[in-house]
Amino acid sequence: MTDEIVQVPPYGQPVAVPPRDWMRRWESDDFRRNGMLSVGTGLLRAQGAVARDLAGGCSLNTYIAGCGLLMLGAAMLYGAILGSTQGLVLQAALKFPVVIVGACGTCLPSFFVFQALMGARLSLKQALAAVLMLGAAAGLILLGCAPIMWFFSVSTSGDADIFLGVMNGLILAFSTLFGFHFLSRTHRYLKWKHDQRLFDGRVLALWGVLLVLVAAQMASFIGPLDADRGLFETERGFFLQALFEV
Repeated sequence: MTDEIVQVPPYGQPVAVPPRDWMRRWESDDFRRNGMLSVGTGLLRAQGAVARDLAGGCSLNTYIAGCGLLMLGAAMLYGAILGSTQGLVLQAALKFPVVIVGACGTCLPSFFVFQALMGARLSLKQALAAVLMLGAAAGLILLGCAPIMWFFSVSTSGDADIFLGVMNGLILAFSTLFGFHFLSRTHRYLKWKHDQRLFDGRVLALWGVLLVLVAAQMASFIGPLDADRGLFETERGFFLQALFEV
């Protein structure tokens, strides 16, 4: 009987972390990049290929255009469903994407600066693509849940408004968490594969809190579900105060 010899790295060097099952799956991921409409396929079925393209700066224009289009389309459709219960289909369909795009655009500079100051080496174009990927991944969840929300909106009466509000809140929260989960896994995958810090995980979590706060204030300012406002009307106020008044 022979003893197995275990290779121990020299003192001061990090111990290699064995890859997890999802990392091995990401290693074999690939998809055809046939224009911006193929980006959704990559986010759904080839996240590893998307992560490698983001790290290498490959096809960033395609990802920016495709993720932006996917995020806008999902926000318009889900906004229309949100507004259908109050007769505000057009207003919500047009204003809800403004909330999403406005929040992402407002928080993009802080995302880039925070990550750069923490040692993450990504370009501004990569930062833009990453933020749009987060929005597109969240948009895929909204698209998946849209038929469920539509069914409840057309099959319930006014006494179910509280239930619909809670359900919408849960769907929006879950979609946002899924978007951050995708970026978090991208960070961990690239750290394992290339020992490269494209993102800083702690800064990503703190920045996520800022993004949610900005989105909530943006929704309060623009009012996609406020029947008392016109299509181009805004109203100043604090989102927590508006929430307590509901």
